[in-house]
Amino acid sequence: MPDAGYDLAAHRTAFLAFLAFLKGNLSGQTAIRIDATWCTQAQSLQGFGEFALPDRVIRESDLEVELSQLLVQLGHNTPVDLGKPNADSPFDLSEIYDTEIEAAAQSAYQRDYMMFGFDSWG
Repeated sequence: MPDAGYDLAAHRTAFLAFLAFLKGNLSGQTAIRIDATWCTQAQSLQGFGEFALPDRVIRESDLEVELSQLLVQLGHNTPVDLGKPNADSPFDLSEIYDTEIEAAAQSAYQRDYMMFGFDSWG
């Protein structure tokens, strides 16, 4: 965990450096394997497809509705409430997010933005 001197500016700098690393890693320009924690969604689906193709791909914007429909198809009438996402620590993304962060994320995950039609986070 970061020490007491780790502030918001340091967090932003570290996140931008991580996004720069991801861009190289995801495009095969590093000696480090692509970890499932940060791989692209396209890579993740491709990996699943080697075992079995998914029956359904649900976009985040449709998640609550489609999960509810899936539950009904399985015989459950429990409403889906996704609630709020867990807060990041030690700082929330919203505290450092700006156009530079967005551009770095889009550069690192360009294929996902194109294939899945992602919009800017903010």
